[in-house]
Amino acid sequence: MEGKRIPAYEQFDEKNRDLLDHWAAWDNFRLSQLTDNAFSIRKRAEADRPWIGTFTGTRSDGFVFAGDVSGGIGVGLQDFWQAYPASLEVRQARSDEASLIVWLWSPEAEAMDLRHYDSVAHDLNASYEDVQEGMSTPYGIARTHTLTLVPKAAYPGKKGIADIACLLAKASPLLCTPEYLHACRAFGIWSLPDRSNPARSRVEDRLDAYISFYQKAIEQHKWYGFWNYGDFMHAYDPVRHEWRYDVGGFAWDNTELASNMWLWYNFLRTGRYDIWKMAEAMTRHTAEVDVYHIGPNAGLGSRHNVSHWGCGAKEARISQAAWNRFYYYLTTDERSSDLMTEVKDADQKLYTLDPMRLAEPRSKFPSSAPARLRIGPDWLAYAGNWMTEWERTRDRKYLDKIVTGMNCIASLPNGLFTGNKALGFYPDTGVITYEGDPTLKNTNHLMTIMGGFELMNEMQGMIDVPAFNQAWLEHARDFKLYNHFRVSRLQAYAAWHLYDPKRAAEAWKDLWGRLEHTPAPPMTVRKIFPPEVPAPLDECMPISTNDAALWSLDAIYMQEVIPQ
Repeated sequence: MEGKRIPAYEQFDEKNRDLLDHWAAWDNFRLSQLTDNAFSIRKRAEADRPWIGTFTGTRSDGFVFAGDVSGGIGVGLQDFWQAYPASLEVRQARSDEASLIVWLWSPEAEAMDLRHYDSVAHDLNASYEDVQEGMSTPYGIARTHTLTLVPKAAYPGKKGIADIACLLAKASPLLCTPEYLHACRAFGIWSLPDRSNPARSRVEDRLDAYISFYQKAIEQHKWYGFWNYGDFMHAYDPVRHEWRYDVGGFAWDNTELASNMWLWYNFLRTGRYDIWKMAEAMTRHTAEVDVYHIGPNAGLGSRHNVSHWGCGAKEARISQAAWNRFYYYLTTDERSSDLMTEVKDADQKLYTLDPMRLAEPRSKFPSSAPARLRIGPDWLAYAGNWMTEWERTRDRKYLDKIVTGMNCIASLPNGLFTGNKALGFYPDTGVITYEGDPTLKNTNHLMTIMGGFELMNEMQGMIDVPAFNQAWLEHARDFKLYNHFRVSRLQAYAAWHLYDPKRAAEAWKDLWGRLEHTPAPPMTVRKIFPPEVPAPLDECMPISTNDAALWSLDAIYMQEVIPQ
């Protein structure tokens, strides 16, 4: 009990030796977390005997130790209860050599079933779901777990075990201060919290309100589990008082509108541990579960869906290195490094999988190039992959592809507004072409709101191509003339670079306004109670993760470049 050695067997008298000889000797012990709110501890005397014990609890830190006063080893499984079902087991405890088994998926749980949630397709009009034959496959997805081994010279006692378990569960890294990272412009352009006047305080209040609301949503709606932990739901249904977990593309978010970056920039500016845990969990999930690592879709990710891998749209924007850069550069996490290396040549998939094969088929939009892409989010995602590979390895092949693409974009008839969305592309060289009507313009609002804008803030600081910079500025300046989808940070970029206070004021007005498609609703939160819902929950009727991420990233950038 205290980690101290008892006398040798021979030193006990005959009566006590007899008691020791006849007591049950327990060989196996098991800690199982089968839901986010239920764990059990059981043991058995032999492998062919039943498990006994009645102790249950809610959330275990997920640590087990096998050993005695002469030494032993412990193992901790990070996010043990959050990524349930898992079990930690000790076998042969009464022998000279015990075994520790970490069950990442507990054998006590229901079978892992990776089939798509339905056997029939539900289209975009019915459920915002882009199902395509043979594409709703989990083949190639992954899930990383972190295990920490703790050797000990002796059993450390109950308090020692509890202290180790708590330490490993928190897994708190050593990091630089927000002020230092901001001064270095790490990860581009973002603001520190500023409540120096009522206008700025109003922005900070809304940023905090979004984070607080989603923290409660994670807990109240139970966004936990082996394949789910780290992701958010996409859209809310106020009629049912439930997130649309069962409605096609409205279910899991899968990085839509840069929800990863929303969390990371909130962490960078505040240094808050609770936000760190949200961003870390989302990074682990989206980089693993939402992305294919082997098979025909390797290097691409899946658009949002009820099944994380269910949507037929397999795109580079979901797998892009931009999501993993934060975690890698802040921690040097080697798994994140592997994942970013995985996608450095993801553009080669364009030879076999055209991202615009349905929306703009080649039969209607012909091109002599061997592949096609959109400038955004496709080329911007690939360019981020190349930038990350170049800055880590100094392989000029990837720098050259970026510069080539920038020059091609700058030379297009209407810059980033040119033609239909699908342009010609040569994956071997990075050349972008357009062979259509030179007067045709498009306004692709997806270009900058899926990580492209934030990535370009970093890229333009590293790679200077003046003609491209001018094309980027013109796109920011004129975007609102052609598109009603609010992207206030584009206006802010133009206002900052053109020294235009009128445009800056208009950007702030739009951020708080209720424009078409992208409202900035009031954060009115009310409590809903049974029997309307199974358990009390907080509800904000117009909430969506798209709006929360879009608004927050706009505001974080605008607080820095066009402060009120």
